Amino acid sequence: MTPNTSSEIDGSQCLAFAGRGRDIHVRLAAETAPDDLAWAIGLFVPRWPFRRVDNDVAPDIAVTFREDSYCVRATSWAGGESLAKDPHNAANALVGLLIDGLLAHGMAAHCLHAAAAEIDGRAVLFCGPGQAGKSTLALRLAVRGFRHLADDRILLTSDGPPYHVAALGLAAKAREPLPPGRGLVELVAGRWQLADETISYLHLEDEEAADFSRECPLGALVVPRRDPSCTMAAELKRAAPGEIARTLIEETTSPAGPAVIVPAMTRLADSVDGFILSYRDGDAAADVLANTFDR
Repeated sequence: MTPNTSSEIDGSQCLAFAGRGRDIHVRLAAETAPDDLAWAIGLFVPRWPFRRVDNDVAPDIAVTFREDSYCVRATSWAGGESLAKDPHNAANALVGLLIDGLLAHGMAAHCLHAAAAEIDGRAVLFCGPGQAGKSTLALRLAVRGFRHLADDRILLTSDGPPYHVAALGLAAKAREPLPPGRGLVELVAGRWQLADETISYLHLEDEEAADFSRECPLGALVVPRRDPSCTMAAELKRAAPGEIARTLIEETTSPAGPAVIVPAMTRLADSVDGFILSYRDGDAAADVLANTFDR
């Protein structure tokens, strides 16, 4: 270890988060209580490796304390800043900025707002607006023995075809109140780490979840539609590429903006099988997905 670096002298810490080609460096100022904040960060990114580095590198992200709030600010790209009142919210804000940093520095093509499971060696993505049941579907599939790839965000690493996605190693999330389901209560109770008013954050086991940057070919895109009035417990139907493209465009982020996102997501929807999943029973929906894609 190199003695007397500036980070040791002023009490700050520099953390290096694994990237795709290079690390992303985060400077935690002394007034943020770096050890406590690093512990909070680990709750949100259990499978995204990071380590303390002693060398004096220029940070990509700086976390400081301003008056009564944490300030999380991008420094190596025009990424703006977020303010948070406590370490957990600061850590959550940092995760979002880390993902922005991957995109800003060309380590991925796009970030999709999607949950995902690995079924038969391929990624099945659940894409759509909030409260559609994406996270719970991914957990239901984890109960059935399929690897959890993403809860909320996943990287599209190529502008293919062929298309590949990569996991971010984020904590899995279970929305409260937890719906009924086979093995769901037991999974959440056994993996629970942190909870707020509406979400429990889970650390899944090695065989249950993917580490940061695990890549899978993209097998299918599924738009879930939870509807208590459905006549069938669950039904999976092919969707027109245009319908899938509209959902992807709304749920994709990229520094390049709409001028790149719109044609890229249109090509993706034309190249990958797309489905609408209508369901009133979550277990039945997970069974349909497993039976369809586990060949």
